[in-house]
Amino acid sequence: MKTYKHFSLLLLILFVQLNAQDLAYDESFLESLPDSVRADLMTRTETRRDLEEIQYRRPSSLILKPELEFDAIPTSDRFGINFFSMMQTTLMPINDPNFDSSYVLDFGDIIEVQLVGQKTSKVELIIRRDGSVNVPEIGKVYISGLSLENASNLISEKINASFIGVDSYVSLINVRDIQVIVAGNAYNPGPYTLNGNSSVFSALIVSGGPSEFGSFRSIKLIRNDEIIEKVDLYDTLIFGKSSFDRRLKTGDIIFIEPVINLVSVIGGVARPSTYELKEDESLQLAITFANDLTVEADINDINLFRLNDGLVDLKPIKDISELKNILAADKDRLIVKKYSLRSVDIFGAVGNPGNYIMNEGEGIKDLVDRAGGYTQNAYPFGGVLLNKRAREINELANEEIYETFLDELSMIYSSGMIPGSGIGDLAVIMDELKESPATGRVSAEFDLELLTDNPEKDVLLQDGDAVTIPEFLNQVYVFGEIPNQGSVRFEEGLSIEDYIQMKGGFESRADKKGVFILQPNGETYRISKNKFMNSRDVEVFPGSIIFVPRKVGTSLVFSQAAQAYSSILGNLGVSLASLSVLKD
Repeated sequence: MKTYKHFSLLLLILFVQLNAQDLAYDESFLESLPDSVRADLMTRTETRRDLEEIQYRRPSSLILKPELEFDAIPTSDRFGINFFSMMQTTLMPINDPNFDSSYVLDFGDIIEVQLVGQKTSKVELIIRRDGSVNVPEIGKVYISGLSLENASNLISEKINASFIGVDSYVSLINVRDIQVIVAGNAYNPGPYTLNGNSSVFSALIVSGGPSEFGSFRSIKLIRNDEIIEKVDLYDTLIFGKSSFDRRLKTGDIIFIEPVINLVSVIGGVARPSTYELKEDESLQLAITFANDLTVEADINDINLFRLNDGLVDLKPIKDISELKNILAADKDRLIVKKYSLRSVDIFGAVGNPGNYIMNEGEGIKDLVDRAGGYTQNAYPFGGVLLNKRAREINELANEEIYETFLDELSMIYSSGMIPGSGIGDLAVIMDELKESPATGRVSAEFDLELLTDNPEKDVLLQDGDAVTIPEFLNQVYVFGEIPNQGSVRFEEGLSIEDYIQMKGGFESRADKKGVFILQPNGETYRISKNKFMNSRDVEVFPGSIIFVPRKVGTSLVFSQAAQAYSSILGNLGVSLASLSVLKD
């Protein structure tokens, strides 16, 4: 058994060495490839070698690192829940002296009294427990409980009564500390030290605001066991009102009540979210909190989902005015239906080309009518409809075809075999496929009379769709492996073969067995060898594109090559239709 393993290993080494020699032998093949295909081929080949090398490694040499999984942090869409968490709480000022004249003085505040004139002096005075300051040469002046403005006037009166020709100036240079308690459903409840100019809002900032279960609309300021102020944060957060004029004192309690009713509003509103409503408030207020309805909202199509004894009840609201009479309940959900508006472009031979907003359920006929109908020279049979989703699918299909071809080349190159005939032509096809962007053309009918009589044939438009209506061009286009590519004047009754002969016939590399024709409406047909000689039964229209493909090797899957040509041809057709509507 050991001898057999050694022999197998020697064969493997010999095989790799032979392949390396063969690869060096066929470098001319690489040079014949287009640059983009050559680069992709080398990358694919190196990847293939790496994979083969891995397969022959000892299992113990492959160390797999376990992937760590992290539980997602739950987040809430409740309005305002992240407001306080975003505040810079660590930078809250404690003794900021920049206060207005309405600031109420109390024990611990420090003022500065400056005299100017016949007598000049400057002194700092702290307010004592009895509420007084001792002004030199004046005596005690009781200013606790007075505003900064009133205290300044009082001190100036006493100085003016004692001194002649002296002006006085009073300013606040430092403030007292106060101790308050934030309680109830706060994010971080507990005692806090603030400055004497702090309000309820200041206390909420340092404590992190209401918790997940705390109310934004029922916050109480309690002083000496009495509720002296009720705060509704929505007044500020939604309506921009200032409701934090009252300054806190030592011993104050800021109590955050539990939230009662949370109502979600989604759909056709300016600010979808979950809002807090009080027991006596109607659902109409939830719409107001959500910044009212958008222009897309259908006011006659609102659904209310309400939890009732563990089950969800659905109540359709056909008139928004009904919400005024429905009191909010916890876990209510309002879904306001939005009109599905689609932005669609139309170019070319229509009365008013441009961008149009289409309603849900409207199709090509509606768009053309809105754009003023077709012009006299319009060619509806050559109309083009491009769709975003179709383009994505086309891109994936093109990538799959390209990767299949690349695998074919890589296997040939990695094996060291001499490429057979047609491989170089395959590389050219690959290069054309790679350079040909997917367009997302969708088959559609543009005959307005037909659509009027058969509305089921109309294609419903999607957001981002683009329609091009070319002008009538009396031309047939012939491309591919022919001597003279380009357009030929359309003549009634001529066949595919006739047009090819008019452009010089087939080149030596032409694939006579699989000629393609792309009709102006986007339909693609492949004329097989047996059918080609009877191709007169395949009608050619003005604007048709005849494409003579390049012959490929017999080792390839011809159906995949045909798919590649179909993709390239479809993009070419779109380009020609677009060119016909562009004018200098």
